[in-house]
Amino acid sequence: MNAPHFFYFRELAQNGLRGLLRHKLRSILTLLGVFFGVAAVITMQGIGEGAQRTVLRDIAGLGLRNIIVDSVQPQYNRNDQRAAGKRRGIVQLQYGLLDRDVSQIMSACGSSRITLAQVIKYDVFQFGRRVEARVMGIAPDYFEFFDTKLLSGRLLTPIDNEEMNNVCVVTSQLADYARPTVRDARPRLRVGRSYFDVVGVVKIASHQSAPMMFIPISSSRGLFGLNTLKREAGSVEFTRQEVGQVIVRTDEEEDIPAIAATIQRTLDMNHEMGDFKVTVPLEILQARQRTQRILNLVLIAIAAISLIVGGIGIMNIMLAAVTERIPEIGVRRALGATQQDIMWQFLAETVTLSTLGGILGCLCGIITVPIASKFIGWEGVITPSAVAISVLVSWTVGLVFGLAPALRAAKLDPVTALRFE
Repeated sequence: MNAPHFFYFRELAQNGLRGLLRHKLRSILTLLGVFFGVAAVITMQGIGEGAQRTVLRDIAGLGLRNIIVDSVQPQYNRNDQRAAGKRRGIVQLQYGLLDRDVSQIMSACGSSRITLAQVIKYDVFQFGRRVEARVMGIAPDYFEFFDTKLLSGRLLTPIDNEEMNNVCVVTSQLADYARPTVRDARPRLRVGRSYFDVVGVVKIASHQSAPMMFIPISSSRGLFGLNTLKREAGSVEFTRQEVGQVIVRTDEEEDIPAIAATIQRTLDMNHEMGDFKVTVPLEILQARQRTQRILNLVLIAIAAISLIVGGIGIMNIMLAAVTERIPEIGVRRALGATQQDIMWQFLAETVTLSTLGGILGCLCGIITVPIASKFIGWEGVITPSAVAISVLVSWTVGLVFGLAPALRAAKLDPVTALRFE
């Protein structure tokens, strides 16, 4: 852009700003439509983007090439067996995956990697104090299947599993309870009647907020077996579960639907009670992405309606301003101003008004997103592209909705405008 054009547009912007300052209250009320529209868009986009990233990060932490099969206790089975054993005071429950299921899954999945986990239903204690935590017996390669970060110490090793060592790895939520109260004492936790030395602290994506304790699966089966004993008032409940969880990692993402369907069919034939659940993180991710796309379309529609309402308000006020300033337009035309000059003058005012509202709306949204994030518990994310697009859209709204008033002012007859009272 050469110098004459630069000074011309700078003068237009200054004239537009001066025109708005003539009626400060009216200008402020007019730009509020664009202001609130842009602020709402930035806020919703920031919270939506943060929620999406959080969910996608959690799902990705489960391993997008994993297929997770869990043992699930069927409600009707539990109620029937409890009712049958109520009179004799003994209840025996048996459900979930079996060792033969694991063998069949291995045969059906071919070259896919498989690891096992055992759920231990015993309470956890630290120096006589009960701790809210879940205990799992895992194979040494369990952590390789998930997004795991070692915070301190070490992970479980094949040697721990072979020698049935009484060691454990805990999540960061349980680390505070695992600290010894006596100097030089080893951090230990008790499960049932067995003590385990804490050798490592991890942050694992598959258990983001749950306090977890992981022990070697051989130690789990050797110390606790496959039966769990739970005493209640007047009754004793025995639960037998051979395998708590099976994780299958496929070689390629394209193989996941076929392998998951094969696992589902295999287990359906063996478990009529449906005491298992197959989770495919990739399918969850795809479903979330579809939902997010729909949400984005809804947000765009809301933003469009808000900005259209704001644009209509700008056009309405500028049409009224044209009527008020007909004598001024007549004087300008008499002094040599062209129709194009008049049009650019009014467009400069509307674009300045809408752009100022868009910038203030962006600032409000940037301030609002962190505040809203503290209340809803999601991390808000403001992307530069969202801010740039919002400012550009607000500028476009001023240009589009200011065009009609500008053309009306430019087409006024100079003689008629000078005689107007």
